[in-house]
Amino acid sequence: MSKDTNAIIFCGKGKPLEEKNYEIDNKIDENEAIVEISLSTVCGSDVHTWLGQRSFPTPCILGHEMVGKIIKLGKNLTHDFLNNTLSIGDRITWSMTASCGECYYCKIANLPQKCVKLFKYGHVNSDEPPHFTGGYAKFVKIVKGSFIFKIPSNLSDEEVVPLMCAGATITSGLDYVNFKPCDYVVVQGCGALGLYACAFAKQLGGKTVISIDKNQHRLELSKEFGADILINTSIEKDIISKIQNITKGNGADYAIEVTGDPTVISEGIGFLRIGGSYILLGAIYPGSKITLDTSTIITKCLNISGMHNYVPIHLKNAIELVQQSKEKYPYEKIVGPTFEFSKEGLEKAFNSLNSKESLRPAIVPN
Repeated sequence: MSKDTNAIIFCGKGKPLEEKNYEIDNKIDENEAIVEISLSTVCGSDVHTWLGQRSFPTPCILGHEMVGKIIKLGKNLTHDFLNNTLSIGDRITWSMTASCGECYYCKIANLPQKCVKLFKYGHVNSDEPPHFTGGYAKFVKIVKGSFIFKIPSNLSDEEVVPLMCAGATITSGLDYVNFKPCDYVVVQGCGALGLYACAFAKQLGGKTVISIDKNQHRLELSKEFGADILINTSIEKDIISKIQNITKGNGADYAIEVTGDPTVISEGIGFLRIGGSYILLGAIYPGSKITLDTSTIITKCLNISGMHNYVPIHLKNAIELVQQSKEKYPYEKIVGPTFEFSKEGLEKAFNSLNSKESLRPAIVPN
């Protein structure tokens, strides 16, 4: 990597990553900031983009899970979302989207992540100013409409960085079904989102958490994050019957899909008790079509909920849950290994996640 490189660029499907040195525009308006990135992690959606499974603006600095230190601060950014004072040098994370605050989705629907003028970090053409809009760079510009969170001193970068997407996505899903203390929670998938789902559901009062995956190593790891019963789908074939036996014939109160595989959804709905809730968070990609028995959904009075991204309070909730439970669950284990800040290093990180060798491979730009 050239010593002048300050950004790693995705140029499109099948094209090699590039290293660039963008000029840093130190001019910021009163509602903006410039952050020196200390740690970024690779999300599954970054890998899907790299593989050409999603249409995307190019060239682009990918990466939407990051933490860093404020090096320039607009005069209106005096406090974060929780009213903590902001200063140069503070460690922060922030919402992965910025919204206008004025459109129907922002003001009425309470879905600012669907803002008609939405800005999404790691999803912007990087050749256009402000250039630094994603996590695989030395700097990022925080734009107006972002929600900033000062990182508590007792949390490490590793404990916080995946919360910007993975952790807050889970708290968003739990919130939208009005999650309450219950007897049984099933988590389909033990990647990073699945581990957060196990830990957060347990912390919020789920008595028995059942994790499901075909990867035994990830299943064993889920036990460290609060899972009580592990089901390996490469061994166990009739999962619905297994869940019914575990729940004494009643079914689970909640089932959370974080596999990204639409073929598990129909089965997952079959895990539920009468009046249970199914939370869809992973199978978001175009073409994810399934066949459902609508009679079961109606007659069992089921709640099927899909949620994409989150509102700022969900990032707050994720940070607080990690603070409350960090002595119980090894959140830092979700992050790593760390790869060099270079095009070769980022490609290795993408391959590491794609091969399921890691959960959230990391890049340290500075």
